[in-house]
Amino acid sequence: MKKEKKEKGPEKINRCIEILGLKPGASQEEVNQAYRDLVNVWHPDRFMGNPRLEKKAEEKVKEINAAYEYIKSFNCKT
Repeated sequence: MKKEKKEKGPEKINRCIEILGLKPGASQEEVNQAYRDLVNVWHPDRFMGNPRLEKKAEEKVKEINAAYEYIKSFNCKT
């Protein structure tokens, strides 16, 4: 059974940047574009009719959404 490591601080932001395929220092616009591109590629509706791939896409989109939300909250301090 695989244990998930709880990341914090710089480790977590670096992991989120990696998930979105970005480099450190990416602008908010680059973050937004990477998010949109990845969601289009991995959207589960693209895999309807193939339950195995649809499930994999659902998990991938959850990971992408979580990374995007974390980066967005980190960058959007008001």
